[in-house]
Amino acid sequence: MKILFLNGSPRKNGYTIGVMKCIEKEIDSKHTVEWIHSYDLSVKPCLSCLQCRPNKSCILPKDDGHNVWDKIRSADILIIGSPTYFGNISGPLKILIDRNLTAFEEIAASGLEMPIPLHKGKKAIMVTACNAPFPISQLPTQSKGTLQAIEIVLKAGGYNILGSITLDGAASRNEIPLEIQEQAKMLGINLQS
Repeated sequence: MKILFLNGSPRKNGYTIGVMKCIEKEIDSKHTVEWIHSYDLSVKPCLSCLQCRPNKSCILPKDDGHNVWDKIRSADILIIGSPTYFGNISGPLKILIDRNLTAFEEIAASGLEMPIPLHKGKKAIMVTACNAPFPISQLPTQSKGTLQAIEIVLKAGGYNILGSITLDGAASRNEIPLEIQEQAKMLGINLQS
């Protein structure tokens, strides 16, 4: 299986990627794992020109967004992680996802028909880290909003979301709590079954 990690955090040693790495540790070596770090990419924002419809890649000049389109399309499992930025995903991850709309769903040129999910039954996991402590982290302007943003993308693609992990109170922590590590471990095991 091809397992794709989309990391929306600028911190390569931060909590978002740390939790994602806890998931990765449980993946059997027979599977192919690839990481995409949105902050390392050069991706122009979507212009909403609609030329990618019904089922084409973006017509903007070739950039890293085009390469990611192919990787999303071919992945069997997708793990998306982002820190919480005012109840949403990070800007670079949002730009990357917007540019790759047709990697998730087929949309008719007219835009009048229902979109067709392209990843029905494929597995996905959502991860976020939030500075707000629980229960404040559950507000829509905090991690709840971030997970909802990721969920919208995954549901549009038809993914079977196995679960989500929220590491809240990140600003006051020195390490990933054992219960979060255990949750990540279980999701890592379950995504392979």
